[in-house]
Amino acid sequence: MPDPKPEKSKKKTGANPYLRFTGLAFQMGAIIGLGAWGGSELDAWSGNQKPVYTIIFSLLAIAISLYLIIKEALKLSDDDK
Repeated sequence: MPDPKPEKSKKKTGANPYLRFTGLAFQMGAIIGLGAWGGSELDAWSGNQKPVYTIIFSLLAIAISLYLIIKEALKLSDDDK
């Protein structure tokens, strides 16, 4: 008779949550940096006296970064259940 298969552990083996959020910090920095750079380039191209596009793109990049962090935190809390 064949040996019964050993039971698999129910614990998921994934990346350490600290590593996940460290990667998200770098991703957040890159998104905000690209948003600020793109806004400043657009301001220079359009000849604006005030950095309107830089402010808009920076705030938009911050909102996108916060959305990604909240999404990942909710995913992590669902994995713990």
